[in-house]
Amino acid sequence: MNRRLLLGVILWGLMWVVPLPAQTLKIATLAPEGSSWMSDMRAGADKIQQRSHGRVTFKFYGGGVQGNDRQVQRKMRTGQLHGGAFTSGSMAKFHKNADLYALPMMFNDADEVAYARRKLDPVLRQQLEDAGYVNFGFAGGGFAYMMSNLPLRSLADLSGQKVWTPEGDIIAYAALQALGVAPVTMPLTDVMTALQTDLLNSVAVPPVGAVGLQWHTRLQYITELPLAYVYGAILIERTAFDRIAPPDQALVREVMQRVYRQFDEKSMADNNHAMQALRESGLQLVKPDLAEVQSWRGIVTDSHRQQAQAGVFDLALLDQLQGLLDEYRHGKGRVQAVNRP
Repeated sequence: MNRRLLLGVILWGLMWVVPLPAQTLKIATLAPEGSSWMSDMRAGADKIQQRSHGRVTFKFYGGGVQGNDRQVQRKMRTGQLHGGAFTSGSMAKFHKNADLYALPMMFNDADEVAYARRKLDPVLRQQLEDAGYVNFGFAGGGFAYMMSNLPLRSLADLSGQKVWTPEGDIIAYAALQALGVAPVTMPLTDVMTALQTDLLNSVAVPPVGAVGLQWHTRLQYITELPLAYVYGAILIERTAFDRIAPPDQALVREVMQRVYRQFDEKSMADNNHAMQALRESGLQLVKPDLAEVQSWRGIVTDSHRQQAQAGVFDLALLDQLQGLLDEYRHGKGRVQAVNRP
């Protein structure tokens, strides 16, 4: 064996003998300090630190102190942060298909979501991994409902309303435009101020989000129509994650995937409790005009297809999702769901 080859073999071997330096993953989130989300994430991080003997630690920046989604993404690119917790509507910046489940008026109920996710979660997660973002699965946040200061039962009621859409969520923006609504785009961190100053008077948000962010204190009505499924994920830059030794990477994935499964399992119950809390705080439920709802669905579905044909997200994946929903709605999926192990 020549000297250069021998040196290479020795150096390769030392990689497995000499431990890599301890790594701290800096993660930003909009979740408020003291929330159950922050508590559970920190509990998971503590387990990782203990089981890795301090080789891997997490530093969480809660409450939006690192800025909005766009600012966090920029800090990830420059290395100031290693990752962030992002919600649907903002994840398409990392892979164009990552917001697929959040297409407005795609799902009728939680059972449809569960059926589609069992099939497509592995696909979307792998696409994010291939794009360079380590993730631990998706945590459902429940359905967003329109909450407003006037009762909204029809498109006529929406005329002139100042309806919020998240910054960068071009799919929701296009859907609202297709319905003849002029949406107001801004970061989530600015919404409370906008509600207080009447720059906004309508938002689509899950009940648990409305309570956690205290937006419900500025709103009076909830339209009883699930508009969009909301979910989130932690995304970590692959380059930062790869600085962790392979056995510790496996440990991080094991613990954080368990934490995210727990988030996902309890999300619907949390939203049911939050909806009850909203009603008890004085918000009134409003039933939409059912004769109009089917028309809305048709308009929004056409908007989704136009967006996919324009390359905003994959048309083939949209067709696959729609096929799964058709399968479930026509009974085959329901039988599989009941009989699954």
